[in-house]
Amino acid sequence: MQLSVLSSGSSGNATYVESDECGLLVDAGFSRKRVQRLLAKVGRSLDDVGAVLLTHGHGDHASGIRSLVRECGVRVYAAPGIWDRPEAVTVEAGETFEVCGFAATFFGVPHDTPTCGLRLSDGVREVVLATDLGEVTPEVLDWMRGAEALVLEANHDPAWLRRGPYSADLKRRILSASGHLSNRQATEAACALAPHGLKDLVLAHLSETNNSPMRACGTVKQALRETGYDGIRVRAALRRHPTPWVEVGRPLETPEYAYRYAGGGGQLFEVE
Repeated sequence: MQLSVLSSGSSGNATYVESDECGLLVDAGFSRKRVQRLLAKVGRSLDDVGAVLLTHGHGDHASGIRSLVRECGVRVYAAPGIWDRPEAVTVEAGETFEVCGFAATFFGVPHDTPTCGLRLSDGVREVVLATDLGEVTPEVLDWMRGAEALVLEANHDPAWLRRGPYSADLKRRILSASGHLSNRQATEAACALAPHGLKDLVLAHLSETNNSPMRACGTVKQALRETGYDGIRVRAALRRHPTPWVEVGRPLETPEYAYRYAGGGGQLFEVE
């Protein structure tokens, strides 16, 4: 199993995940033509997409759904309240279903509109995606535990948000338990999941105003390093640029050190 976050942010979100059998999109917050261009950047096309799994009904996740259904005949899957339209296959949150070679399960997350995270398994590896949520509750953490790859929101740095240009009402909404995850909250989730097999973490839905890839990745990497899990690969998803392929389950590349006595110069050890 492998994935690429094609683009992520308030201007649009889409992730391509594939198994040996088929590929699927998680969300489609762009026009059909834009999705096609993004897929081309990772060597894929809409012909490789067997379904769209929709986590969220806002335009930055769903604006391309109608054109994909109308022009490509792609089947859409969503939990109740997210895309209640004739073209969608409705699946209850918590119910596992088979699609494109995956066992897929939607699970509810706290947000200001009906929103789900998604857990995918190919029978061997598991990946979880959750890109719009105000907090990682114990229930949400349970759904994430054991996944080897995680696409998780890291929307803002709280200090940057408080000092930034947004209105007071918008700041309160973003910071609320039904708003968006901060770097600190994403870090806490990563540290809780690290002992349970996490190998790849993609930080998604970064605010262009209140965050940066360097800030988000640096915050998470430092905490993982301090807790002894610096082997976990952390990267940020960007707008308009797909991430490199994430091969789910690829072993961690923990450095191996060989110590030997150094000859002369007053240095006791060298590291190979």
